[in-house]
Amino acid sequence: MTQFENRYVVTVDDEEFDISLRKAGDGLQIDYKGKTYNVAVDKLGDKKVLLKIDAGSSEVDIFRNGRGLNVFLEGKEMVAKVEPYNLAELRKSAGSALKDVEDKVVKAPMPGLVLVVNVKRGDIVKKGMTLVIIEAMKMENMIKAAHDGKVKEVFVISGKAVDKNEKLLELE
Repeated sequence: MTQFENRYVVTVDDEEFDISLRKAGDGLQIDYKGKTYNVAVDKLGDKKVLLKIDAGSSEVDIFRNGRGLNVFLEGKEMVAKVEPYNLAELRKSAGSALKDVEDKVVKAPMPGLVLVVNVKRGDIVKKGMTLVIIEAMKMENMIKAAHDGKVKEVFVISGKAVDKNEKLLELE
């Protein structure tokens, strides 16, 4: 590894990717499974970037959600987490996931209108289950459970406008 290279474990919807990242001119290079990808990121707005990978490009919306990120790419929502490789390996060897209070509070990743609340207090939810649907910028955004749990409290109702980072519900 060069002095500008860093190794990370990127988890996207429960699938892990072991990557190396290094600065290359004005952009970055990502190595994954023996292949090198040239990457450039142009900021388009507060939470919007133009991601260029080799010859292709896509607009991406990125919102922080607790310890991870909600990524909206080509009409799909993904939950992503980036950890330094050594920390990810330490966490795995300890046999425990990094959990904190923020993982239990589900917040709105963007301002919008609550269209549907699929759960109520006391409901048991499974990881990946759609909890709430928010309409923002004429798109329906499904807010999903990051882990299994039980609904402790619901803070919103259908038809209510929410602000970014407003509490939607809390899991036990």
